[in-house]
Formats: sequence, structure tokens, C-alpha cells
Amino acid sequence: MISASDRTFKLGVLLSVIDWLTFNIVFLLSYTLNWFPWLDWNGHFATYMLAANVAYIIALQFVTISLHHRQSQPAKVLSNTSRTSVFFIVIYTSLLGVFTDVSVPGFGSSLFLTAVVFLATTLERLFLRHVIIHLRLSGHDMVKAVIFGTGDMAQKVANVMSDGWNGYCLLGCFTDKGAQQLVAADTGKPVKRLGDKAAIIDFIEHNNVDELYISEVPGSDVDFKTLMKVCDKHMVRSYYVPSTVYGEFRKAKVKEFGDIYVLSQYDEPLRDVRNRLKKRLFDFIVSLLFICTLFPIILVVVYIVSKITMPGPLFFKQKRTGYDGRDFWCYKFRSMKVNKDSDTVQAVKDDSRVTKWGAFMRHTNIDELPQFINVLKGDMSLVGPRPHMLAHTDYYSELISDYMIRHYVKPGITGWAQTHGERGETKTVDDMRRRVEKDIWYIEHWSFWLDIQIMFKTISDAIHGDEKAY
Repeated sequence: MISASDRTFKLGVLLSVIDWLTFNIVFLLSYTLNWFPWLDWNGHFATYMLAANVAYIIALQFVTISLHHRQSQPAKVLSNTSRTSVFFIVIYTSLLGVFTDVSVPGFGSSLFLTAVVFLATTLERLFLRHVIIHLRLSGHDMVKAVIFGTGDMAQKVANVMSDGWNGYCLLGCFTDKGAQQLVAADTGKPVKRLGDKAAIIDFIEHNNVDELYISEVPGSDVDFKTLMKVCDKHMVRSYYVPSTVYGEFRKAKVKEFGDIYVLSQYDEPLRDVRNRLKKRLFDFIVSLLFICTLFPIILVVVYIVSKITMPGPLFFKQKRTGYDGRDFWCYKFRSMKVNKDSDTVQAVKDDSRVTKWGAFMRHTNIDELPQFINVLKGDMSLVGPRPHMLAHTDYYSELISDYMIRHYVKPGITGWAQTHGERGETKTVDDMRRRVEKDIWYIEHWSFWLDIQIMFKTISDAIHGDEKAY
């Protein structure tokens, strides 16, 4: 029987071949339709084709095709595709430079060629990802797994396995009698209990199991070394699930520490100087372009309508908590009547302080546009956890232990939480806790393409309207 890891390997090879064929089809179309007239195709097509294939195959060795990986997100697919396209054009132009009888595309031509390759392979990979999702939801390419132990963290593992796209077949769990029952998130039914923890070795020896997830340290009933030997003998891959609830949404990272390995509490991509510079450069360019082009027009329109509909200043500024817990002045177009509670009481549905014009601005996110000034200054980013008023920081930091972690990065005009249902009024502490969880997820999973995905989702929400935008 083919193992799950072998199926994943073969699927990866198949996807690489399809990716390579897609690239060749695009390149042949470019030749047939003369998309790149600056290249001297006549008499040198074989040279261009050979160099392109060699360059693309080499580029694929640098970046993994991740679309078939379990729990892979579209943002990761886009990120890897963009990196592959950049590697390709660099290697391709370098190879062409070796030949003296062919023309090498300039910067503009290279940029256009990169965009064509990126667009074609992105469409192909996202389509294939959709096909894989359909296959896994139909019961194909499944990983047979069991869970050893119970508790909140084991339940988190069961939740992931309940998502059909991830392609897991949860055979059941081994727990002591009377222990907390695990529940399948998709059906709400209890996960099958396969027996006491002492029965796990016999089960692995007589059943086809691909992966074992250990959420409890085996006690006297199970010899841990024997369990690991049995797993190795039957080629069952074992994974350890942290038992502490505090680390439930952490992206832990293993690092060398002398002659041992230690596990960090979490990982932050934006601690990397290159990632931070990349994000800041993008923020600066986009905010500068917006302020120099569209913002003056919007400013005039908002100024005229605001002066007609409500007295008081055009802008509203408020001290909010920013990067590293430092305060900064956050700018907005004023959407409320001037009131003494603006720095302590958040807006609620049908808030009497919000004017009709203000309600429209809030519904369409127009009131947030002056924050591009904050982005240009460096107080904020285009994407990040939304900054909260100081009163909220003082209040929730005492009630939610992880609250201040959201300030490990710059606050954003929009964020992962806001585009995933956590926008507007926080009526309860649990509302804020869910928002904080999503903010921390963003911090731990940041990528350039995740930011792009969030920005497009924000624009879509602004066009269609958000019922929580009040």
C-alpha cells in the first residue's frame, strides 16, 4: 500500500510536471502570437526555448510548489509563485548573456515577461489547488491519523483534521475512561474512542496508521521508548502537541542551543530585517502614491460635504497604542458630532453621535483614509492589527494575557481580523479575545502576499459594504 508521504511526493512531482508544461505552453504562445517582439526569434527560437526551460527548472529547485501541502493557504501559493517567477527571469537573462548571437531583454521587457509567467502559473496553480480540494473532500489522498491523549490542544488537532481540505482521516483517539471527549468540528459528534492509552501499541501494530499526534506524555501504562520503536517499525510519523493552552496559536520554532534543540514560544517573520524593509518600502511607496494622487480629490469632496452637514473640524485625531506599545496620534475624517466621550467610548450600532454622512464614510471606510498619512510617517502600516484607543489598551491588557503581543508589529489601516469577521464593536471580552487571536495569527504567518490578499479583501468589503462598519 502506498504511504501518505509517498502519495504526497508523487503528487508534488505531478504538479511540477504540469507546472513545467504550463510554462512551455505560455512560452510557445508568446512565440506564436509575438508577445515579445524585442526578441529575435528567427533562427534562435531553440536557444531561447532551451534557456527558458533550463532557467525555469532551476527556479523550481529554489521554491517549493506548496499548493498541495495540507493547510496551504492561497497567500502561500502566490508568494511561492512570485519568487519562482523572479528566480526564473534572473537565471534566464543570465543564461542568454552567455550567447553572443541572441538579444537579452532589458529591464522593462524582463518585467513584462516575469508578469506573464507569474500570471499564467498563478492561475494554473490556484486551479490545481481547487482540484486537489475537491479530491480530498471526495475522500482521496487521505492521511490516516490517531490522537494520543485529550485536552484543549488535542481538540485543536481534531479541529484541523475535521476540515476536509486538509485530507485527514481521523481514525480515533486513545484516552483514559472518563477523560474529556474530543469532538469532530465538522459534525459535532464525538471522535471515536479506540481504547485506553495502553492499547495504542497494539493498534498501531495491527492497523494502517500514517501519523500519530501525542498530546499527553505517556505514563506508566505505556512505555514511551517502545511506542516510538513501534512507530518507527511501521513507519508511523509522530508529532508532539504542546500541552499548554497559552501556546495554542503560536507558530513555534526549533533552534539550536549548544548541543541541544530548544523550542521558541513563537516565530515572527517581521523580526527579519529583510522582511521589515520589504514591508516598509511597500508601505511608503503605496501611501505616497495615494496621497499624491487620489487623496487630494477625496479630501476636497469630504471637506465640502462635511462642512455642509456638520460643524466642527474636518479631521479627528486620537492617541492610540502603536508599535512596541508606544502611543501615536491616529488621524481620521471626523464622522461623529464633537463629544466628550470620543476617547473612551467606542462606536456602537445606531450610535447617536454618528452623523448620516459619517455613517456613510464609516460604512465605506472613507473615514480611515487619512491614516495613509500615518503610514507615510511610519506610525502605521497598510496591513496590521488595528490600533486601539488608550483606554481599551489599559482595560483589555489586564483581562487578556496575550493582548499586548499584537503590538509586536506596527498597527494597520486594515488587518486579518477585520477581513475575517472581527470588525466593529467589541461587546464582550470574548469578542476582543477572538480579535487578538487573529491579530497574533497574522503576526506569526506574515508574508508579502498575505498583505496583498488582505488589501484586496478590504477593497472588496468596502465596495460591497460591511454590516459591522458602524
